[in-house]
Amino acid sequence: MSNLSPFEIRLELLKMSKDMLSEEYSAKRESISNEWATQVEVAKLNGGTVPNHPGFPPYPTEQEVVKKAQELNGFVSNIETKTSKK
Repeated sequence: MSNLSPFEIRLELLKMSKDMLSEEYSAKRESISNEWATQVEVAKLNGGTVPNHPGFPPYPTEQEVVKKAQELNGFVSNIETKTSKK
């Protein structure tokens, strides 16, 4: 395996953070859809009113991806973050 330049490392951290946030978003979206589908089925079985769809969370922004990459970089670089405790 070749050594990565600092630019390549940052690019990889950005890709990793984007993937992590995208997976988290997809999981939340699927959970919301499944919960809503269950509520719809229960309403149909009980003769109740079908609930409105609650909507989905916003997709991760560029700023959130960069922030996550910075957190990952801090971990890799062994830098304490503001939220870490000793």
